[in-house]
Amino acid sequence: MNDKATSVLEQYDMTINRTFKGRGTIICDTEKGMRVLKEYKGRTEKLELLLQLQSRLGDNLRTDTLIRNKEGGLYVRDIDNSIYILEEQVEGKECSYKSEEDIVKACSAMAKLHLKFMLPASHVAAQEGVGQYNMPVFFYANEMEKHTIECKRVRNYLRKLKNKSDFERALLKEYDYFLDRAVAVTKRAKEESEAEYEAYVHSNGMYCHGDYQYHNVIFGKGSGGAYTGIINLEHFAHDIGARDFYLLFRKISEKSDWSIEMAQNMLDAYQNRRAFPPIEWRSLCLRLEYPEKFWKIINFYYNSRKSWMPNRNYEKLEGLVRQEKNKEKLLNKLF
Repeated sequence: MNDKATSVLEQYDMTINRTFKGRGTIICDTEKGMRVLKEYKGRTEKLELLLQLQSRLGDNLRTDTLIRNKEGGLYVRDIDNSIYILEEQVEGKECSYKSEEDIVKACSAMAKLHLKFMLPASHVAAQEGVGQYNMPVFFYANEMEKHTIECKRVRNYLRKLKNKSDFERALLKEYDYFLDRAVAVTKRAKEESEAEYEAYVHSNGMYCHGDYQYHNVIFGKGSGGAYTGIINLEHFAHDIGARDFYLLFRKISEKSDWSIEMAQNMLDAYQNRRAFPPIEWRSLCLRLEYPEKFWKIINFYYNSRKSWMPNRNYEKLEGLVRQEKNKEKLLNKLF
């Protein structure tokens, strides 16, 4: 280990047998079990609430729970003042996007997570150190509006370019279709009541993972039998379950060429445990209709060096256009 890692790990009460590198982490084999050290870039005020949410899981639904340091805190600083957290490691096989069985299990586990993550405000306030941090609720329509404004700005930039590359010409060719859709969906989303949305989240004490992707879901077996692990919860948000479901659903649908059968199986797996209330269903439909993938492509383009565009970005644009009809069929049938 380097000096920075040593100075951080010494702040925890544990004996380390060995360490090795993980995905952006340091994994520690200790006398108390496997531990994961990772840098934390979020607000430290959230950590007590995160631990409370993590503590609601167990048995066949597990997570990498935070561990307190020698002083009782949930984070430590290194010699450069960077912040680190230590968590119990949940071991198992990573969920594969190629396995329908894995994805269905991941959707079912997501619904269980959301049911566990409903904390009334009175319950949160009663916990020492938790009620001091009031997490904001981010209304999805505001994010759509921000993205749509950026789409308009980039189109104006492209139109003024005198010498366009092949990628820029291809992008401009598809622009009107996707921008018109972004404008229309944003308008409908802004017609939803932000106050009602926030009241719904607050009154039900709703929290979600915030980055529910297949690589954050693992499957393992222990003395109590099979379990599902949902890791990297530090991105959690004060928001509805539809936010998590949308992210995983869109990712998997893109990889399965918007397969209606796969989509139906994902919906059934989630809703068999937790049906989407109307306000969440409307949110999910609008999120799916919004051309987020197109925005991601132009955002990457606009914030990158224009003199060189990786072929991967061109392939993403071609894939987006190719899949659009299948996406339309799926949305019309299921949503």
